[in-house]
Amino acid sequence: MALKEMIATKFDLKMLSKNPRQKSALLINPPVYDTQYWAEWSQPYGILRIGALLKKHHYKRIELFDFMETDETGKVHRHKINPEESYEERDNPTKPIRPYEITKNGEVLELYKYHFGKTWPEFGAWLQEQGLTAKNPPDEIYISAIMSYWWESARDLILRLRRRFGQKSTIILGGIYPTLVPEHAAEHTAADIVVAGEVEEANGLWTDLSFYRRAPQYAIVTPSRGCPFSCAYCASKTLNGGKQVVRYRPVDDIIAEMKYKYETYGIRDFAFYADFLLWRFEENFMKVLERIVREKLPFRLYAPEGLDVSLLSRSQKLVDLLKRANFQKIYLPCESIDDQLLRSMDRRHVRLEHLVRAAKMCEKAGFRLRNLEVNSFLLYGLHGEKIGHVVKTIIFVSEIVGSIIPMLFTPVPSTAIYNRYFSYFQKQGWDRDLHMLNGKLYPFLKMNEGSISDYVDLQRLMFMLNSHYRSKSFQLFGDTLVSTSFRENLNNGFSAVVDKYKQIGFLKPTEVLKDKEATTPEEET
Repeated sequence: MALKEMIATKFDLKMLSKNPRQKSALLINPPVYDTQYWAEWSQPYGILRIGALLKKHHYKRIELFDFMETDETGKVHRHKINPEESYEERDNPTKPIRPYEITKNGEVLELYKYHFGKTWPEFGAWLQEQGLTAKNPPDEIYISAIMSYWWESARDLILRLRRRFGQKSTIILGGIYPTLVPEHAAEHTAADIVVAGEVEEANGLWTDLSFYRRAPQYAIVTPSRGCPFSCAYCASKTLNGGKQVVRYRPVDDIIAEMKYKYETYGIRDFAFYADFLLWRFEENFMKVLERIVREKLPFRLYAPEGLDVSLLSRSQKLVDLLKRANFQKIYLPCESIDDQLLRSMDRRHVRLEHLVRAAKMCEKAGFRLRNLEVNSFLLYGLHGEKIGHVVKTIIFVSEIVGSIIPMLFTPVPSTAIYNRYFSYFQKQGWDRDLHMLNGKLYPFLKMNEGSISDYVDLQRLMFMLNSHYRSKSFQLFGDTLVSTSFRENLNNGFSAVVDKYKQIGFLKPTEVLKDKEATTPEEET
């Protein structure tokens, strides 16, 4: 079959054969191959809505296997794997296990790659337990692939399914990855149908959590879809069919979904995921918050993708309402304090003053700064960035907000930045090896001025400034004597004293340092 024939831009269940009442379907959220993984708020809400859609059409049998389902402690399994090694047949990596080697100017950074999530043997045993064999295959298999740089696990999963079921099952691959690069997915994954775009009939459905044997501890809610902007690093426009329109769900429907999940599963923690949560907030999101407050619903709320500071900073009433509705944490994006860099990313609607004002408004509403209640995303590893600008951004965010969340930049296929540097990626072979675009592997490292040591030091600096003691982080520009003295010692020549003492070598076995030769740094100063 030609690649174009495999790609469905308007997928509909009517495209599939047989009566739904006679069909069985298997839903799968694949494992993750990465150097790091954050298991919180990772519920596969796309595949859970597909499950709801299949129920709506009265499928005879629907099963879910979520590789990324957390255990009782909120963690997922992980084990090391080899870069560039396929696991379509083997369960374990070839020994010895090799790390990624990131190199620049003679420096080498070793990063190990991991399989996160349930293991391949666990998956095989589960299929056997469910009686899903070559003689009794599911009619359809739906797979949701999220990040484009996680594509390898989707490939390995589909090839394993092919080996088990042959061509008896129709494999449908959807999600962010096939939407952004459908030709890549069609060529490299062996899926029968590659869904590029939304499954419109599933858009307004609630995620169906009944497929889990153990009820999740939280739920993801999507109040809206779409974004009015087209930032150079964001793929929202592609994911929304080329449209820059925000589509809202009715407030009653959002509240009803949250109430149902609380009453049915005991869920109190809800994470709002939306491309632009605060767009026209007076007419939409504020109405949701007002209902939660008015009805005294016992929810704990989050918006892990962040709240746009240009809109948040416009309304103290909105920020106060976030607090009253029991928002647990606030995440404020701050890509950079370099205005030129922001303009190059088409972030023209956001200014630094918005971040400052939003942070102050959060504090006024009762959220504690420097305490992990208000956090700021800091994007680095960008094309053409200057280390000095990143350091200034780190210091600025630490001073204004107090808690920094480091985010290494990933050039996402279909975005303006990806297209701008496509020829460079193509020369590296990364248009095929999309996993190499993962920000954690520093794809722009060789184009930027910073060394490997510089980028490692940036992370050290952020983690150091994030350190807490007695519920607060240290404030570099605070007004205590310690803060004042710290700043003074950076500027009064004390560094020369430190440098002098750093030159002192080891004593020879026969040497003894006499007391009169010893001085203190204070005396030197």
